[in-house]
Amino acid sequence: MKGFFTFDFILSDEGAIRNFHFLFKAPGTRNDTYLADAIENGLQAVSAPDVVAIVCPSEEETEIGAAFGAPVLSQAADRTSNKVCLCVCTFDPDGTIRLGHQLRNAIEGLDALLQNKTDAIRFAGLQKLFSAHHVLVSAPPGFTFVKPSQRRSTHFLRTEEALTEVEGVQFLAYALLHKLRKRADVYKDHLDVIYIDSMGIASVAYALRDMYCAMYGAPRPRVVSFHSHDGIEHVDVPLSGTSFCLISASSSLNLEREWQKRTRCHQDEVVTLLTLEDAHGRENAIFALPAPEWIGAGQSQKHLRDLPIVGERFAAADLMPKSVLLRKDHKERQAEEFCRRFVMTGRLGIQGRGRGGGKVRPLYLDGTNFSSTLGFDEFLNRTLRQNTVASVSAIIYQDDQASEELARVCAHLLAQIMLRVSGLRIINENSLGTPQGWIEKEAGLLIVATVVGRGTRLLSISRDLRDIHEGARTYLIGAQIAETANQMKVLANNLKYSATKANIEIARFAQIAIGIGLGDSYVDEAQLFQNTDTSFGERHNVRKNTLTGTPSGQNEAAFIGSNFDLTQPMKLRLDFAFWGFKYNADTACTTSSVFAMIGAILQNARESKFEDQTLRLSTDAFQQVILDPENFTRYNDGVIQAALLRCARVGELDYSKEQGSSQFMLDLLKSIFQQHDRRQGEAAAEFALALRLKKLRLHTEHELALSEYLGDKLPADTPRLRLIRALLGIDPMPDVGRLPSEF
Repeated sequence: MKGFFTFDFILSDEGAIRNFHFLFKAPGTRNDTYLADAIENGLQAVSAPDVVAIVCPSEEETEIGAAFGAPVLSQAADRTSNKVCLCVCTFDPDGTIRLGHQLRNAIEGLDALLQNKTDAIRFAGLQKLFSAHHVLVSAPPGFTFVKPSQRRSTHFLRTEEALTEVEGVQFLAYALLHKLRKRADVYKDHLDVIYIDSMGIASVAYALRDMYCAMYGAPRPRVVSFHSHDGIEHVDVPLSGTSFCLISASSSLNLEREWQKRTRCHQDEVVTLLTLEDAHGRENAIFALPAPEWIGAGQSQKHLRDLPIVGERFAAADLMPKSVLLRKDHKERQAEEFCRRFVMTGRLGIQGRGRGGGKVRPLYLDGTNFSSTLGFDEFLNRTLRQNTVASVSAIIYQDDQASEELARVCAHLLAQIMLRVSGLRIINENSLGTPQGWIEKEAGLLIVATVVGRGTRLLSISRDLRDIHEGARTYLIGAQIAETANQMKVLANNLKYSATKANIEIARFAQIAIGIGLGDSYVDEAQLFQNTDTSFGERHNVRKNTLTGTPSGQNEAAFIGSNFDLTQPMKLRLDFAFWGFKYNADTACTTSSVFAMIGAILQNARESKFEDQTLRLSTDAFQQVILDPENFTRYNDGVIQAALLRCARVGELDYSKEQGSSQFMLDLLKSIFQQHDRRQGEAAAEFALALRLKKLRLHTEHELALSEYLGDKLPADTPRLRLIRALLGIDPMPDVGRLPSEF
């Protein structure tokens, strides 16, 4: 309620039960509209209270009573009818609540009824205040919190979660007045400083300071935070009798005891706002919550995993990044087979959009002449003979040239298999529902698509057939290139669905899940170089104009060249750990297949359920997961290193928070850049690009160390070295709009 902290209190005395609804008002300006609203809101409860009591500083009693002569408050007071007592109560500098005067429906003996009830009334208000959500935080199942004191517990307290409204803050400050009075009885001098253990309760300290100054006529003390356990050893010890310390929360009251030991203060100079009922010394705290049952009751606590909480706000400590080293366990068999079939065909490209234009795909497969693909003839014959029903009456093809070509091959083969004189009807997906696309409702269909991604167009065909076809269907897919394994699974499940329980078969020749965002590095690279001149050579100038997509995509030029003028593409050497088939190491057409395989390996590492959880490139905890930098020494072909840099997600190459990994990467980068003209440094430009695009990150001190180390080791005498220097920030990027003298 605006301007007032409201709470209920049940008072039982000699058999008489009175229900009170308190409206607490802190010292300061009064808003009559807010007060009227608070009174009316208190009267609208399902069970109306016996008493609505306005609690204010004793200095404001007369002013508030007189205010009820005004229409807005008089009207609110009249809503008490003749049943509810409306009264004004006051509190003194020690926080004691007394009856002032009764405004409506006076109750005889109310003054005596309220005597010595201050502690109970304050407890009722604090009980409401600390009933807020997340004040008591429980550890997740299987974990125990390790507190800054190094003690372990399955729960901890967060007082600041209750301090979401100023009225609650003011009431908590009021609840501290009796503690200030105890301190004043020991020390007659005014306060110089109010210490707090966390800035999360700074609002309480400021509200208490305002009350203290107004009610004691004292100068304003300073408010100083010592930042919990982390800062208690560094605090300036105050002079005796000059301070008052507020501890936000402690389930064991250890911090309060540490403060007393450190400052040698009187016990009345420090108070903990929130604790648990089973805490030793809890009587000195402002409020104690019931101690929760240990969430691991019945189990040995030694089996719980530690979850550190740090800082003055007791936030969960950052878990150290999980580091994953790629092994043969991560090999994706379907991806390996995909690469085996297309690696030497020259039809696989990166950032391709097809000859008809359209969406750019990070991994593009040209589907023309698909029947010439290694092993496809055997697959096609088996599918047409074993998975296609004899009642097939037509072939529907996805609307593209390659799928139409494959549909004609299927029609010819089916005519031979079924001993038909003429081939089957071939229907473009766009003709469905028209006279040209008429089909028999209960006859079988063969639906052909050479290359699909998510399979959106196949799902569109399935939707169009829903109202006009009830027979069996066979979906023949040449290759599916999806982002995730789940997309491939979902496509099959959706295509197989049939309300009439028709027989539906899915036959895929090849499939691969390459991960999300594999084209992002090329888009970022294109933006970086869009305004550069020809300082990096003609080959680089040609390449930068093709980064955002070409009809067939990049293959040999997918990565930055490795020789002095950037014209020589990187090649995959023999014995690639993740390919068990033979390939030609003398050609650079393997580049796009390596890109595809690395993308699939990383995606498999993210998605698969490994028995050994250390193999997962993901985690169920709130934890960063990184690629172990040793991956770049284990798989040290330049083309593999470049693929890892391009295919990794943001964060998987961020070593800025792990000193050991960052140091390893720093040493590796020094070696790579120093050997830029040898085989060990053939991917130097790709590493420089990853650093420039912030895809690869080091610890700040290691970034500076790398820059200082390379300053005089990379002479700008070739296009490739000029490119590397510009990417590393040693030289400025040569923009078209700048004069030669400027760079």
